[in-house]
Amino acid sequence: MDASQSVTIPTQTSLLHATSDASRSELFENRGFETARSLALHGAFVILACRDVKSANEASQKILDERPIAKVEVMPLDLASLKSVRYFSETYKCRKWPLHILILNAGVFGLPHVLTEDNIETTFQVNHLAHFYLTLLLKDVLISSKPARVVVVSSESHRFASLTTENINEDELSPPQSHYSHMKAYNNSKLCNVLFSNELNRRLLPLGVTTNTLHPGNMMSSQLARNWWFYKLLFTFVRPFTKSMQQGCATTLYCAAVPELQGIGGMYFNNCCRCQPSEKSGDVKLIKKLWEISVKMLNDRSFTC
Repeated sequence: MDASQSVTIPTQTSLLHATSDASRSELFENRGFETARSLALHGAFVILACRDVKSANEASQKILDERPIAKVEVMPLDLASLKSVRYFSETYKCRKWPLHILILNAGVFGLPHVLTEDNIETTFQVNHLAHFYLTLLLKDVLISSKPARVVVVSSESHRFASLTTENINEDELSPPQSHYSHMKAYNNSKLCNVLFSNELNRRLLPLGVTTNTLHPGNMMSSQLARNWWFYKLLFTFVRPFTKSMQQGCATTLYCAAVPELQGIGGMYFNNCCRCQPSEKSGDVKLIKKLWEISVKMLNDRSFTC
């Protein structure tokens, strides 16, 4: 499905697109870039929030080369730094921009055990906690811009998460090196995406903000695999059966902008179709515990939301 053909965006719409950084050679094979490009070409005011500002400016220029009247802004945002997330939100609010669509697209995969400057395991912080913090800091902007949407990019990998109501705690979410598995960390972070999305929708739906989660599909050019040699090799063999970047961003575009989802949230999408997430995704106790632990981890580091 080419969801870009169904996108209808009023010209005043402001979109914040949080994306992970990529090298310059990978820049235009990035799902985040393709999503931003498609929305900008349809008239959205797109804010590219990226750690690598130089590459983001190149992406912005490429969009402008294709559509000179496109509205694209670049703002620095490093999800591996909670201080950067806070500074970004403060800067965004100072500009008095509305926020109609928030796309949480950034993700890392296959990393060795590395702690961020906040002393948190990187996969968990980048894939979940920083998104959690960013969204809560911008909550009032979303509400004042209603109707607004939050789109959370998760993965079918959430079905293989090991988190339960019995074992979820800070050490399980941000484990020490001795208990670290990059695959387990990724799967757990993707379940956190779905849990967070469902609870955010429950809290903000009455205020005019809907939240949906999606699996983008396995893309032939996806840069998630760049950190792990095995996946690079695997992608070489499965390339004929994977999605292009245009196909890979279709479900994101669908959740972000199709009119039929106006006012509808709390759903999980794959290939632009609603489907059932894992049973754990609806576990109220697990959702509550993740939210409480996430808030505590932020508060313990003097970051309030």
